[in-house]
Amino acid sequence: MLAQQIPSWQQIANQAAREQCATMQMDSALRAKFPEMGTRAAFEKTLQERIEQLQKLEKTGRLADAILTIPVVVHIVHAGEAVGTGRNISEAQVKSQLETLNEDFRRKAGTRGFNDNPNGADIEIEFCLAAINPTGGTMAERGIDRVNGASNFGKSTWSKADIDGVLKPNTFWDSEKYYNIWVVDFAASDDRLLGYAQFPSQSTLPGLSPNSGAGSTDGVVIRYQSFGNAEKGNFPVMQAPYNLGRTLTHETGHWLGLIHIWGDANCGNDFVDDTPTQASESRGCMTGRVSCGSTNMVENYMDYSDDGCFNIFTRGQKTRMRAVMQVAVRRANLVNSNVCGTSVVTRPVSNFRAENLKILLGGQVRFTDLSTNFPTSWNWTFEGGTPATSNEQNPVVIYSQPGKFKVTLVTTNSAGTSTPVVKEQYIEVLNVGLCADQTNFSGTRTVLRQPGGTGYVAGQNSRKTKAISEFFDNSLSYNNMNGASLRFGVAKAAAGAQTQSIVTVTVWNARGFQNGPGAILETKDVPLRTILDDVANNRATDIVFERNVPLSGLPFHIGIQLTYAAGDTVALTTTKDGESLNGTSWEQNAAGEWDRYRVRQGLNVSHEIIAHVGMKPSVQVTASSQFVLPGEPVTLNARGASIFSWTGQNLSSTLGAQVIARPTQTTSYTVTGSGLDLCSTTATARIFVQPGTITEVPTAVPDQALTITPNPSDGLTTLSFRNTSRGLTTLSVRNVAGMEVLKQQFQKTDDGFERSLDLRTMPSGLYIIEVRVGTQVVRKKVVKY
Repeated sequence: MLAQQIPSWQQIANQAAREQCATMQMDSALRAKFPEMGTRAAFEKTLQERIEQLQKLEKTGRLADAILTIPVVVHIVHAGEAVGTGRNISEAQVKSQLETLNEDFRRKAGTRGFNDNPNGADIEIEFCLAAINPTGGTMAERGIDRVNGASNFGKSTWSKADIDGVLKPNTFWDSEKYYNIWVVDFAASDDRLLGYAQFPSQSTLPGLSPNSGAGSTDGVVIRYQSFGNAEKGNFPVMQAPYNLGRTLTHETGHWLGLIHIWGDANCGNDFVDDTPTQASESRGCMTGRVSCGSTNMVENYMDYSDDGCFNIFTRGQKTRMRAVMQVAVRRANLVNSNVCGTSVVTRPVSNFRAENLKILLGGQVRFTDLSTNFPTSWNWTFEGGTPATSNEQNPVVIYSQPGKFKVTLVTTNSAGTSTPVVKEQYIEVLNVGLCADQTNFSGTRTVLRQPGGTGYVAGQNSRKTKAISEFFDNSLSYNNMNGASLRFGVAKAAAGAQTQSIVTVTVWNARGFQNGPGAILETKDVPLRTILDDVANNRATDIVFERNVPLSGLPFHIGIQLTYAAGDTVALTTTKDGESLNGTSWEQNAAGEWDRYRVRQGLNVSHEIIAHVGMKPSVQVTASSQFVLPGEPVTLNARGASIFSWTGQNLSSTLGAQVIARPTQTTSYTVTGSGLDLCSTTATARIFVQPGTITEVPTAVPDQALTITPNPSDGLTTLSFRNTSRGLTTLSVRNVAGMEVLKQQFQKTDDGFERSLDLRTMPSGLYIIEVRVGTQVVRKKVVKY
């Protein structure tokens, strides 16, 4: 269960049903790239190879482990309490925790961290409280950074989203130099958590994922009532049975690459040979528990036992953690940071690394400063890059010409200027593959039924899954996406082939918690009848978005939002369980929370989705309506090129960016663009013609029934509407001249309706919004500034 961010929330409130560690559940998308043995991803393969090398050296007696020392900074997040009171825990409580952590990792005799198990191991990793802050100054309290969350951020308690989205990025210390630990009071939404961790990053090593978690979120988060050791002082805020400091030991194990001892699955694999297989987590101290044919190691720090039960890391776990300290870039750099000693001002020694060494033309590279001795200024030179020079510590550079380019860095502090570090032919910019198809799917096409329920894992089911997505790491930093292909294995419609239901294909950025889906970048409503036809003919459903989706070179998600209309069902195809090399499938549950299949359901699969990406634009097409009556006008708009030509039935013109179609039967309209260098030169809109004529006059509804916020706006607004009507809903936008500039259709399945409206590409001015549901219509004005 490796990955990048693994929250281990150890749950407090309901002791009988607590879930102690959410590290696996809140792990980043890249965590899912570490699948089970036999089908493991590049990280697991590389890590296992290094483990094998270390084991061979151990057998020959040629391996003498050095004691590795990791500097720690504890960010104590309080709400203005006096030091030593409530959330603002004392220095003594912090020291008791670090003492316990070292006892556990060193298997120290005479302490709770000792065991006499023949497989028990001294990890030979120690932790020291930092003496020097990021600017090179001496810390008043070693290793302690006190953060007033109330005055700085207006918060006394913290949700996971706020921790990773607000707290961490604004308070972290350089994760190449400090092991960051945040001690917080969790908000009510997460008040059963004990803590969570981020898995190690290996972003620049061959075969390892570049997306294992941002440096600005790297570290662990611990509940303040479980940070410290109640046996080492009087700390009244601490609460049994998690009051002996083992939450941090557990989370630090995750931070160093360990997963739960049961492999987060029934008799699962934790990639460590000398930990017995067990069926599930242990509770309390279930000594002698037997499952999966062996006696469980309930004393292992990576189980869910109470603090007083834990006392063992094994030799295999040691080898794994020591391997991570070599192959994971941030972890390896920590042992050289030298911030636990006395501050000595000397000239800096420059060093750096790039996030990607190979990129596509027009791509961007993020550089990370690794210089030592606390530089205060940076002077970068980027051959072939834009900007050509920079004084930022960690700049982002765009490369717009092919070739291999050098990078130079000189750093300075009060003691002097460093010797320049020059890396020749460091960045390679490729002039190939500027347009590409990306997919994670590699395996046997299958449709997974929902275990223990009804419906489908990747579709509607009895768990009321709201959406599903596939994570794309975008390792070559493509800037835009023009479309996607999704293969559905199941499609059913209550109204049969004449259904007017739609399925919403969605693109999200990957800025959600743990690299999960964040903000919606684009949506496309696909008629269910199109999917019905594609499934019947054993082909994927190809879509073209109405504009080039801006990816900005960053990771993203593609998936579908699920509605629950009686008789309508769709499900995407996936690999068989265990075949996926990436395990990048995500789901949004009925409560709106995202997580990976691997965590929620123990499934290691990928969806059969292809993203059409590129560094160049593509032709896009927008239709004002997808369902019309015979001869009813449809406005078709094209973009992405400078010259457009059209084919299809009953067109007002065959040239131009905008044409009017009056189809008398279901028709596909294709536009071809030219005049620019494009990834895709054609796009098609299919208009479905319904039988019959208009027989009902819409009933006007007061405009107060429609809420638009904000209004005025920059063009990005949210529409809310509520009535008892159900069925096909049409949203249209007209300018003051009465021209329809936008039209969308979707299914309304309950009383409430909420929809995002994006007019940011439209000129400033007044627009009329119309929502039509059955025989009811409501209109309202909106101002775009």
